[in-house]
Amino acid sequence: MFRSIIILITIFVIIIAVSYNWLYEFYTVLGYNRPNIKPYENGKCRIIGGVEACEDIHIHHRTGYAFMTCGNEIKRTKGYWPPLSTYNSNIQTKDTPYIYDINNDKLIPLVLKNFPLEEDFATHGLGIYEDPENENKLYLFFVNHKRSGSCFEIFEHTLHTNELIHLETIQHKLINTPNDVVPVSRHEFYFTNDHYNNNPTYKHLEHILPLSWANVVFHSSITNETKIVAEMRLPNGITSNLDHSLIYVATTFGYVLVYERNKYNNELELKDKIFTGYATDNLSVDEETGEIYCAIFPKPYMVVAAHGKELGYAPFVPTGILKISNNTERDNEKYSLKPIFEDDGSLFQLTTIAAVDRKRNTLLLGSFRSKGIVRCNSLEPLI
Repeated sequence: MFRSIIILITIFVIIIAVSYNWLYEFYTVLGYNRPNIKPYENGKCRIIGGVEACEDIHIHHRTGYAFMTCGNEIKRTKGYWPPLSTYNSNIQTKDTPYIYDINNDKLIPLVLKNFPLEEDFATHGLGIYEDPENENKLYLFFVNHKRSGSCFEIFEHTLHTNELIHLETIQHKLINTPNDVVPVSRHEFYFTNDHYNNNPTYKHLEHILPLSWANVVFHSSITNETKIVAEMRLPNGITSNLDHSLIYVATTFGYVLVYERNKYNNELELKDKIFTGYATDNLSVDEETGEIYCAIFPKPYMVVAAHGKELGYAPFVPTGILKISNNTERDNEKYSLKPIFEDDGSLFQLTTIAAVDRKRNTLLLGSFRSKGIVRCNSLEPLI
């Protein structure tokens, strides 16, 4: 009898401890107690007009070309775009990817070749792989939220041209709620499913319940293998270091996960788990320093409020960028976390990517539903 009571008390204490940790993290990430964000006024960042709803940006550092998945702000919120739980199948989406030439401050729309006119092209995450045998040839991997089911579209691009030549479409039952993608070869890539469920009601439950139902998936067209390699709660952006030995995954509820990649079987082993305290979206890794630039939502409950209002009448939603570096201070923390950009939403809202280019001392900010992109001529524009 006494032993049973001890076991029950132990179980109760464990449940309380786990619940406390989860509730603390949940409350922290929601940002209710976070001070109000002020307008950005340091003058190091400006809007680049002519595009909108550029959810993801990847910079080809040798050329200074930033490849961007841009769309239409109205269609993001009124058409068919599952990430926002908008399922109006009467509207076809044909997004136009862009290059932003950092050196010449110029936007270049990209033309899709060999891509069926009747097919949807509703972009989300983006990954780039450079051909190791031809430095002028890139392969671009796009998340495409087609009305017939989400998939990946792979294109070939020759640098200094404006064409994307469609090569193939990848579909699979594990491509469920794809968010972002990182290729590790011409025929292999990892991607995040940001939810387990497609149903909007069940997706909202995943935001509340501390369940690791979503996942990271590896796909190989070489071996015809598609498999789950990690499970977690609400993964979002995914990227890698230069040699693809480390895979970084952001989660919507406050973590950046660092995985070591086994190049022989493509399994992932968790190396570090960094609590950012913020709802974290896409990631960009500085190839020279290894620092991680995270797009964050300081007050994500305001993002929810903005979704429910007509465009033009939504409240300003604060936005920010967090930099994760190796900690050089004399304490027990392995990483230092530093906000390097904050804005109350009056300059830019809902930042989903901060692409870093150290060579040109430039940060590029994109958003899934804001007009334009932001160019910062500083890697720490708050200073």
